[in-house]
Amino acid sequence: MSGGKAGREGQDWRWRLAAAGDAFAMRVLATALAEDGRHDEAVAWWEKAIAAGDETALHQLADHMGARTLEGQLRRQAESGDLTAMGNLAKLLVRDSGGQRLAEAVHWLTLAVRAGVTPERELVAALDSAGRSAEAEDRLRHMAAAGDLRALRDLVRRLREGDDGERLHEAVVWLTRGVAAGEPWEWDLVAVLDRAGRADEAEARLRRLADRHDVKAVTTLVRRAPENMRAQVSRRELDGPVRARAVDHVRRVAAALARLDLRGEAVRWWTAADALDDRVCSSPAACLAARPAPVSGAPDSGVEWQLQEMAATDDVTATRVLAGYLARTGQTAEAVRMWTRADAADGRGLWGDVLEQRALGGTSDTVTSHGVQGGAPGDGVVADAESEETPAGTVGEPDTAPATATHRLSAQMPSHAGLYEPVSLVVRVPFGADHDDDGVSAPLAGFRPAPDGSPLTLIVRAPAGLDPQGPLEHTLLVPPSDAPAPVRFAFLTREPGLHRVRVSAWAGGTFLTEIGLEVTVERDGPYAVEPPSTADMGEIRAHPGEVTLLVDRVGDQYTFRLISDRCIYGAVLAQALTAAPEAAAERAYAMLQRLAAGRGEYSGAHARRWMKETGVGLWTEMVPDAVKEQFWQLRDHITAFSVASEHDVLPWELLYPVAPGRDEGFLVQQFPVLRNSLGQTRSSVLPIGEPHYVVSARAPVNGDSEIESIRRILGTGTVVDTLDGVLTVIDAGTTGPLHFTCHNTFDPGGGSSILLADGPFVPALLNSAVARRALQGGRPLVFVNACRAAGAVPQYTRMLGWAQQFMGAGAGAFVGTLWAVRSDSAQRFAEAFYASLSAGEPLGTAVHRARSHAGHDETDPTWLAYTVYGDPGAIVSTSVPAPAAAVFSPARAVPTPVRCEDT
Repeated sequence: MSGGKAGREGQDWRWRLAAAGDAFAMRVLATALAEDGRHDEAVAWWEKAIAAGDETALHQLADHMGARTLEGQLRRQAESGDLTAMGNLAKLLVRDSGGQRLAEAVHWLTLAVRAGVTPERELVAALDSAGRSAEAEDRLRHMAAAGDLRALRDLVRRLREGDDGERLHEAVVWLTRGVAAGEPWEWDLVAVLDRAGRADEAEARLRRLADRHDVKAVTTLVRRAPENMRAQVSRRELDGPVRARAVDHVRRVAAALARLDLRGEAVRWWTAADALDDRVCSSPAACLAARPAPVSGAPDSGVEWQLQEMAATDDVTATRVLAGYLARTGQTAEAVRMWTRADAADGRGLWGDVLEQRALGGTSDTVTSHGVQGGAPGDGVVADAESEETPAGTVGEPDTAPATATHRLSAQMPSHAGLYEPVSLVVRVPFGADHDDDGVSAPLAGFRPAPDGSPLTLIVRAPAGLDPQGPLEHTLLVPPSDAPAPVRFAFLTREPGLHRVRVSAWAGGTFLTEIGLEVTVERDGPYAVEPPSTADMGEIRAHPGEVTLLVDRVGDQYTFRLISDRCIYGAVLAQALTAAPEAAAERAYAMLQRLAAGRGEYSGAHARRWMKETGVGLWTEMVPDAVKEQFWQLRDHITAFSVASEHDVLPWELLYPVAPGRDEGFLVQQFPVLRNSLGQTRSSVLPIGEPHYVVSARAPVNGDSEIESIRRILGTGTVVDTLDGVLTVIDAGTTGPLHFTCHNTFDPGGGSSILLADGPFVPALLNSAVARRALQGGRPLVFVNACRAAGAVPQYTRMLGWAQQFMGAGAGAFVGTLWAVRSDSAQRFAEAFYASLSAGEPLGTAVHRARSHAGHDETDPTWLAYTVYGDPGAIVSTSVPAPAAAVFSPARAVPTPVRCEDT
């Protein structure tokens, strides 16, 4: 057989399917054969398709042969008794409908139906087309009585049209028969019973549905009841589900009642559901809500705040408890909203934008989950090398918001709480006027997130008396002109007393700011909430490659955490100390002082070996193995290393990391090492004009030479040698560097002291400056070039020293020493430091270069002694005299005296 559009028999899919009896394939094949001019074959296949019940094939054949020709052929066949032809002729007549032709179609269909070759519903359709609806209904009654449910449905539809009582009663009969046969027509039956005036029977049907936990039936019964009987009906219908502990059903009924604006009954059902739910009844939120109110019947603002914050995140159980609390205190509308939100969350298993839009009617309370997002940071997995090229937020993009709009860091938690009760710490990063802090605000100047947002990591440190109920770190994406969702950190109070909590904000490994909060825990104590605390974060910008070692000490144990733009590792608990580390540090400081003074037990290479071994010991004994592994993972990507700690006197600048096959030298040799003053915002710009030079009563042997050389770099400035003069400069908020060339006396028991012409200058004299943040406006650089200028001693609740006081007063950076330093080496360090800084080098680089310049003598530990607080990326803000005048002092063959008053 030839090809053509019909293809080859046995090969083309149409032939194979048509031969297998597929009516559609027969019709398609017939059409193709007709287009190929194979008339007889096409007609044969159309006839086969018509015989298989394909009515479209009949119409196609009529179009092909001509309607009259086909009609005549079918009539001859029908008159000869061909039952199939009778049905097909009727269909053709209906297509070309007219009064007489419809009557003929009904005649032939009646014969075909009697013979059982044509479905009776085709006859019903023809009767309707012929206007003989009564006969059509009789046919439907016949079919329905025979069990044809489709006919029964069609019959009931016709009977329900209009308000004829008899026809409605008949519809009830037929619907009742269908329901008895298992058809889901209960609601149709209820509706028809109501229309027929048979309300009692309708309610009986509704009760049957309600007994089967049909939500619509329950709500309909409650809604139909007279208003004065509504509560009684609601309680009656609630009794069964409560006995069956059908919590989900009860909640669905409550939601349906709320949609009908029957709020009082909705609250009744939701309350009953929560009472059946063990998760709700046994939750910490339920225990909190059960506290007696200060005034009977009035809401407890502290309890309500706590429940609101628990509900604002991902605590669905707390949302239900809050809803019940609001309902009991007369806030019905808000209670309904909370229950609706909780139901939506349970239904989806998560908080999502689409869910909230549907559940809350268009309002969106953005909710986030706890923990570091994406898994990688929390798992401690280092990103691929390519990820370090442009971390989010490292490049200042054009502002997409008005210049006056800023971000801030805000934290809030109860100031008082009871024992064994939940406590929430809620952290927000509000934008512009979008904050809830009772008017307290702190602008975030210079904030330029990346167009797609900048990641911000929040780390919480809490004492053992507050038991965390989840992770204590969270990374969120801060959009450029909006506020991210609030973050809630949950705790359970375990011990009475005053507990201090700290929240620090980080951009990668770059510290931004910290907020401290306090909560007093008492057995059966009050629950009180204060306005949020806020802090200026400066620019949320990660320094690529900066890594911070966060060191915390609780009792006799240290915890360590490495933070970087590549990974935020979890906190690692070090081994318990066998002795106070301060004693070991003092022994090390004593030896280093003797080495600096040229009176040490070691000389030459042995002195340098002692320094190395002391640093290795600090590394091996203090740093946990997990942190060591993390360090080596990050080592080749580090550009600056910061140490963030408090209540700590250990010389971290002495650290000497070693591992099998790895020895890169002291940490300070490998990259810039600085310290962070937690609780203070770092300054990215350091003013360097209008310097002040402070000289002690007994100046170092080379004090004049040092000041003269630094003047050539920074400018003439002003020399200050009295206590009154120093305090005046500080109280006025100096805007230029404050450089001390002096002797400093340090006593581990009493702290530091610099003797000036009219009295000793001690760190405690800066308490007012710290309280007033006297230096915050100018953010000056403070350099105390003296022995143990960075030493600190315990003072009430914190460490007290020059670094803590000057940074607390708002200094942009602080440079000091951990032990005694040689005067000549100290001068060389200062010269190199200021020269690099004034040449435009960032603070970290300037410190790194100064160490190299001062570290030529292997017996002299001065280059290791310097500790620097500040932003490693900070740069100077103004130009200074040309550095050509900066002539560095040569190294001396004979050590100069150290800068200690008792030496």
